[in-house]
Amino acid sequence: MAAYSFVSRWHFQSPRERVWQVVATGPSFTDWWPSVIYSKNLTPNVTGVGTQYERVIRGRLPYNLRFVSTTTHFEPPREFVYNAVGDLAGKGRWVFDPMGEGTEVTIFWDVVTTGFWMNLLGPLLKGVFSWNHNQVMRNGEQGLAPSGSPVSAYPHDVRMIRSVGPRSARVNRFAPGGGRVDRR
Repeated sequence: MAAYSFVSRWHFQSPRERVWQVVATGPSFTDWWPSVIYSKNLTPNVTGVGTQYERVIRGRLPYNLRFVSTTTHFEPPREFVYNAVGDLAGKGRWVFDPMGEGTEVTIFWDVVTTGFWMNLLGPLLKGVFSWNHNQVMRNGEQGLAPSGSPVSAYPHDVRMIRSVGPRSARVNRFAPGGGRVDRR
């Protein structure tokens, strides 16, 4: 299995509570994130921990990735954490931090690919797959904050993605509050 570890940062001029409302409890991701081509709430009567969504993502490359996320930690308006299973398996964490009068959203995504073809081609095309992920994330930030939206992005900020490689001492980004170091 090919492992990927991404950190994406989005910056918005809107207050944290507004950004949280749109991302964590608002409309479906398909309403504002063009790369999310399918999203279904599998637990419509659940909010917070235990919420499950099935999603299909498509970036600029000609393939789709399907996964189901299950929320494992939910702390409005600060953060939510989820496990993912499907074509991508692992953990995701979204952290919403006040930044002046705006908000910085940091998205951690540590996953492995489970599909035969992605694992076969992963060693050769990992950089291309990472580029595609970056395009999906850029597409999400731009979709969340279009001109005239109640959530507005800083127009000068297009630096938001960095790919993080393997490391021996690893921050446990998925513990509530994050930041502890795990030695693995």
